[in-house]
Amino acid sequence: MIDDSTTPQEAVRLALEREKNAYDFYTKAAKIVKYPGTKQMFEFLAQEETKHLKILQAELDKDYMQEM
Repeated sequence: MIDDSTTPQEAVRLALEREKNAYDFYTKAAKIVKYPGTKQMFEFLAQEETKHLKILQAELDKDYMQEM
């Protein structure tokens, strides 16, 4: 949970965790659905989550490198 005491790094780490969970959900859903259009949608959403993960990880890495 995010509140006033949450640091930016903690918020990004929490976002990363949620993006990973979303990716796992969409990947699993794509494997079990029966309709091709729905499968395609879940595969697309999983790909979008990988983009979000890369953005968030880059932000976390950038902040980490600035602190050194």
